[in-house]
Amino acid sequence: MEAPQCEQRITKVSLAEVLRCFQQPISEEQAWAICFQCCCKMEQLTRGLSPSLHTVFIKGAGSIFLHDDGSASFKVYRKSGKSVLLEYLGVVIYEALDWGIDDKLERELSDPLEKLLCLMLKLDEKPMKPAVTLQDVIKVCEEHLSRPSEASSHYEMTCRNLFTDYIELQNLVTIIQTSREVHLRSPLSFYSQCLHTLTYCTRNGIPSQSIICELQNGVKLRKSTERPRRCPPPKECIPSPYELLLDDIQHKRYTLRKVSDY
Repeated sequence: MEAPQCEQRITKVSLAEVLRCFQQPISEEQAWAICFQCCCKMEQLTRGLSPSLHTVFIKGAGSIFLHDDGSASFKVYRKSGKSVLLEYLGVVIYEALDWGIDDKLERELSDPLEKLLCLMLKLDEKPMKPAVTLQDVIKVCEEHLSRPSEASSHYEMTCRNLFTDYIELQNLVTIIQTSREVHLRSPLSFYSQCLHTLTYCTRNGIPSQSIICELQNGVKLRKSTERPRRCPPPKECIPSPYELLLDDIQHKRYTLRKVSDY
């Protein structure tokens, strides 16, 4: 069955919507990619490109957008002064890494990523140390890879894959909602079951991408009137004489006769 045609093609999505869709936090590699792409976008805005960096304000995951080409952008406010964008960006990335996790638990991050966040959040900044710049963060992201020269293409592909996974999941949910083969009370009830399944998998350490792969490979829906075929019972194995003797000995089904002395 072909997917329904969308009236308007989606070219960007907010990070908040991605988190709500997958019902799980972003991975560390996705965090590196989002950080790099956002810093590169900020660097472009400092060169006088429209919109100006002075009109950008990052407040929560809803302020960051991922595009279909792997780039990133921000929500623009008409009246907003120049803010400490690197610090706000670090807060958003940390919250995205910790999204959906119990408040009593704390996610363990790798040392390089933890140092990057501390650098952006100015947690270990010394009084005489110069302020952290965009170039500093970009350099750390580049040196995180074994081939720093490929950082731009690598992080762009990571963000593009995240965007593509989001679109594919949305399309699959749309197909399920509009499918005529779903004989349930309402498509929304099946949609809620899908979200419940994704949430259960997330809480139990099963990535939701595996569910997407299962749906992409094809799911056969059975009519409610059809009953699943019962599997035939396994054939009974006839025990050997040795097994019968062993079973008798184990259950003490025997009688010992006294042996007389000659």
